[in-house]
Amino acid sequence: MFNYPNRLLAATGLLSIALIAYQIAIIQVLSFTQWHHYAYMVISIALLGFGASGTFLSLKRDVLLRQSKILLPFLMILSGVLMLLPLWVGNNDTVRFDSYLLFVERKQWFALVINYLLYFLPFFCGALALGIIFIGNVSQIGKFYFSNLLGSGIGAIIAALLAWYFVPASLPAVVSIIAIASGIILFTKDSHKLLIAFAVAATAICSFRIFYPVTLVASEYKSLSRTLNLPNATVSLEKASPYGLVQVVSADALRYAPGLSLSFTGEVPVKKVVFNNGDWYGPLISWSAKDTFHLLDYTTNALPYELKKLNNVLTLHSGTGMFVSHAISRNVAFIDAVEPHSAISDLLMHELASDNDSLFFHPAVHLHTIEPRTFLTFTKNKYDLIQLPLIGDFGGTSGLHATREEYILTKEAFLQMWNLLGNDGMVCITAWMDYPFRNPLKIASTIAEVMDEIKIANPEMHFAAVRNWGTITFILKKSSLTAVEISKIRKFCDRYYFDPVLLPSISAGERTQYNGMSDPAFFKYIDQILSDKVKREEFYKEYDFQLQPATDNKPYFSQFLRLKSLPKLSALFGSESVPFIELGFIILVLTVVQISLLAILLIILPLFKIGWKGKSRNWTFLYFSCIGIGYMFLEIVFIQKFILFLGNPVYAATLVIGIMMLGSGIGSLVSSYVAINRRILKSIFLMIVLLLLLYSFFLPSLLENILGLPAFERIAVLTTLVIIPSFIMGFPFPIGLKLLSQIEEKNVPWAWGINGCMSVISASLAALIAIEAGFMTVILLASFAYGISLCSLFLLKT
Repeated sequence: MFNYPNRLLAATGLLSIALIAYQIAIIQVLSFTQWHHYAYMVISIALLGFGASGTFLSLKRDVLLRQSKILLPFLMILSGVLMLLPLWVGNNDTVRFDSYLLFVERKQWFALVINYLLYFLPFFCGALALGIIFIGNVSQIGKFYFSNLLGSGIGAIIAALLAWYFVPASLPAVVSIIAIASGIILFTKDSHKLLIAFAVAATAICSFRIFYPVTLVASEYKSLSRTLNLPNATVSLEKASPYGLVQVVSADALRYAPGLSLSFTGEVPVKKVVFNNGDWYGPLISWSAKDTFHLLDYTTNALPYELKKLNNVLTLHSGTGMFVSHAISRNVAFIDAVEPHSAISDLLMHELASDNDSLFFHPAVHLHTIEPRTFLTFTKNKYDLIQLPLIGDFGGTSGLHATREEYILTKEAFLQMWNLLGNDGMVCITAWMDYPFRNPLKIASTIAEVMDEIKIANPEMHFAAVRNWGTITFILKKSSLTAVEISKIRKFCDRYYFDPVLLPSISAGERTQYNGMSDPAFFKYIDQILSDKVKREEFYKEYDFQLQPATDNKPYFSQFLRLKSLPKLSALFGSESVPFIELGFIILVLTVVQISLLAILLIILPLFKIGWKGKSRNWTFLYFSCIGIGYMFLEIVFIQKFILFLGNPVYAATLVIGIMMLGSGIGSLVSSYVAINRRILKSIFLMIVLLLLLYSFFLPSLLENILGLPAFERIAVLTTLVIIPSFIMGFPFPIGLKLLSQIEEKNVPWAWGINGCMSVISASLAALIAIEAGFMTVILLASFAYGISLCSLFLLKT
């Protein structure tokens, strides 16, 4: 049982666990230090390591195989040690990368490439070890490939579990121990003393870093970094979770009053603030019956409470309870508070309960730790008010959230909310005013298209908006606004020095009575959006930013950049300013370019040393490139789409990567028992193409129907949806390699290299296409890619 071949199988599985778990760990680290999880970039870097190792193995095959018993444990242990390198070196000022500064400091480009390299190295060493095992055990490739993919599936699950117990800075060290263990179990009685000493030192260093991790440095422009610059600011509480690192900060000067009226003469209280992955999550706002006012009464957020007495309120993404406390202060009898971040909800109910006057224990409050869209699907309640979270940032955003999936702001979400309103109910959403105008206009376009969808008569009687010096609040009302309600809105604005923006029979002078507007074109834009469909479509085409509503197929509410507008925007704002308007999308485009160049440089170019000849070249290129593209396109879409059902990117990546690896592993294992011929391959490809076509047309409606299922049933359905195509897609690669080895074995390294290169490029490219064209387009392209692989079989002459 403990002979070397069995230990080799176990080592393969353990190393695979570590390599996949490390990907999840990187996602957690980047979510804290940067502005996004960058899952697509992490997967690309991992695949780059695998692809480059395959190329290196092709060039040095004989030497590596001869020294395999020494190299395998060494590479596995080295892979574990290198997992700590990005955190050690990455904290150096010269190497530390900040995506916010990419277009300000040239050194950031150098730092970005160095970070690519640092994250690349552990994957390269680990993948090289796996490659040596695969080539050295060709006769049992099915067993080893299955061990590899099974370990990968388990690794994704383990990483998500570890994220509950270890902060992001400790996660790589925990995972590195697994990689080191995979090398240690391959030791024999003949193992060199230096190798044993290396293993002992590596274990000691990594174990030390689990309990004494490197301090992660978040971008200096993140909310947490700026807040900690306040006098006497300290982190008073910290909690790890797959949703992110939760930190509570207290400071003598820490106050929060978003868009407070100029008429307010009281004192804004000092409050603790909660951050998630360094991003602002909310203040710990309290409320008791002794308080004479609530801060939100002096903001535009109070608009719906001015119209009528509210009895049933739903707050979505309730955060730390700001809107919940406001509802309590207005004596709302029934409050549903939906907050998907279970770690923060748990803190608010326990450690932080005293800091917010135990808001969530109030008899009127019912807390639901669940994804908001899931709650909207299964709740049977009707509401007087559905309150959405505050959109944007003071002074406008830099577009860093352009690649973030925001399913609560899609047109489908608004339609769900509309259907849950009582006869006189309202949806309320507030946004910071920005310039150039984007967030408020996109909210207006969403409201306009929802009105079109439900075909309501006199839509202008169903919405209103008011603004002050910094924020704008929209309400969408189920019934028509009455003359009394319109009068109340005007009195509300006069009392707090607000201005109506949208109101039946509004005059131009009313819109700027108390708060001037440096660019009055805003009113023309919003009127054109809300007038009629023809004018709205014309405005969409003419405006410099993307303003069509987000949808479940393209849930990128904060993606505004239109590439064709870049020259005009550069002329208006200057070439150095444009990136700060829409930085997130530009970073994604540049990631695709950089990763593509690195893939060609590290994977393809070295292969020319062994030459590329023979009659099977065209088939090899088309076949192996397209199965790489198709596989990665589907994987990235599943990850991004499943965030809606699982609540966060870590859970989505865990489920998708884990199940796809498991399904493909079983498929590859079964493929080892399949006779090699083109007829069988054609049948397999035909099944893949047809299945993906079905997914592209029917997946949205199917997913919509399962949204309201209990968590276990929902995960079971999602698992089934992933494992079926994954199983079938596990066949083409191993069967293709066997077929190529019979026809022209010298081109097998090229097959590995081409597949790896295209997989690397496709991971980031899929995210880019999803933002521009939608998820279903990416699945259609995946189907098309497998279709090309099918057609390529006709190029084979033998």
